[in-house]
Amino acid sequence: MKCESVIRNVIETECEDYFLGTVDLSQVDNAMVEKYGSLIAEYPRAISIGITLPYLIPDELSMAKKQPYDVTNCQLKSITSSLSSLLEENGYRALSMPKAREMDDGLDISFHEVVANLADLGKIEKNLLVAPEVGSRVNWGTVLTNAPI
Repeated sequence: MKCESVIRNVIETECEDYFLGTVDLSQVDNAMVEKYGSLIAEYPRAISIGITLPYLIPDELSMAKKQPYDVTNCQLKSITSSLSSLLEENGYRALSMPKAREMDDGLDISFHEVVANLADLGKIEKNLLVAPEVGSRVNWGTVLTNAPI
């Protein structure tokens, strides 16, 4: 990836424990990607970012079930917005994909997880993306672009 160090610098302003991958969606045969055909035509490449959720002991987990997701969602929003702005400043189109379950169209796996899987960041098992070393404890975000990454 030509701009990997720049992307990593943006991500590392928000977090230390993350996954990063890219994929050319125009070259992929996948049913979910095909649903977004016109979007993929305009933004054929994707940057997938995963932030590892903190491990909590059972007492902490019961008190703060949603809190780790809220924190990582804020981090992902900041990262994907910054990356989109950076790409646009360099003359490329970029779209920070929103973090919303409505994008799933009733499927059990999110667009972000499909993109991360296509970027070889994990395997889909039982409708979850399972990443190496941390399993499914990752929150995913996606930036679509036409940049040559």
